[in-house]
Amino acid sequence: MAIAGKGGSVYIGTNKVAEIDQWSVDFKADTKETTNFDSNGWKEFIQTINEWSGKIEGNFKPTDTTGQAALITAFMNGTTVSVEFRIDSTKKITGTAYLESIGLEAKVDDKQTFKADFRGTGQPTVTLT
Repeated sequence: MAIAGKGGSVYIGTNKVAEIDQWSVDFKADTKETTNFDSNGWKEFIQTINEWSGKIEGNFKPTDTTGQAALITAFMNGTTVSVEFRIDSTKKITGTAYLESIGLEAKVDDKQTFKADFRGTGQPTVTLT
C-alpha cells in the first residue's frame, strides 16, 4: 500500500522546518571489484563504504528562525545539524549532516522558494515502524 506524502516533515533538532513541501534522502555504497580467475567470467564486487545525503525544498519563510534561518546559519558557519526526515509521526530517517548548499529563488510571477542539500556525516538511523 502506498503512503501519502502529506504526512512528511523535516526537523532540525527539535524544531520543524516551516513550509517544506518535498524532501528526499539518498543512500549510496562504494563498491570495489574483486574479480579473479575463479569468477567464471563474471565480475564480482564487495560493498565498502556507505554514504547518505538529503534534499529539502519548499516555500521561503525568512521568519522561520529555528528552521530555515538556522540552516542558513549552519551553512555560513560550516557546522553540522541534526536533521530528521519524517515520513509520518513514527517513520523517519535521522542523522547528522553538513549543509552542502542553500538555495533561495524569487520569480516575479511565482512564489519564493527555499532549498537545502545535506551531506550526511556518519551512519543515519532509519526507523520504519
